[in-house]
Amino acid sequence: MPSQPMFRASEMLQMAIEIERAGLAFYEACVRAARDEQASEVFQFMAGEEKRHIEIFRRMEEPLAHYELPETYPGELQAYMRALIQERVFAKPETGAQRAAAVENPFQAIAVAIGFEKDSILFYSAMKQLVRQSEGEAVDQVISEEQGHIRRLVELRITLEKESPSPGTDPPD
Repeated sequence: MPSQPMFRASEMLQMAIEIERAGLAFYEACVRAARDEQASEVFQFMAGEEKRHIEIFRRMEEPLAHYELPETYPGELQAYMRALIQERVFAKPETGAQRAAAVENPFQAIAVAIGFEKDSILFYSAMKQLVRQSEGEAVDQVISEEQGHIRRLVELRITLEKESPSPGTDPPD
């Protein structure tokens, strides 16, 4: 039986780019739906960050085109990374837009966004362990920025709660 090709680091970076594209679609849809100026500004900022992260991962991808990651068995890493994406983060850009369309208020949008950012951190933390040290530093930078995004989203939620606390609009726990 022929063995499967080893998982390439560039494939993992393509997954990261797809995650960021889905986040971009989500944030752009949130900008279009936002009724609050401050929420709109935060979602615009977040969309810009997703675009920037796409470029970071694209720059990392070319030098890693032929870099193969060690696996215990063929397909191990690809299966693991794909499972992280499918179970946690938006798998495709249209998924991000669909999630945004289902959001009924800014509190729900913030809750979805925080979950997305947390899931991205999980994926990138796993990814960091599998790339060369030089690329790991760039991944660390993205992880740090994602953590900052969570803080910014929490601050927005707190501000919105102070401005207009209305029953039934809190995000689910």
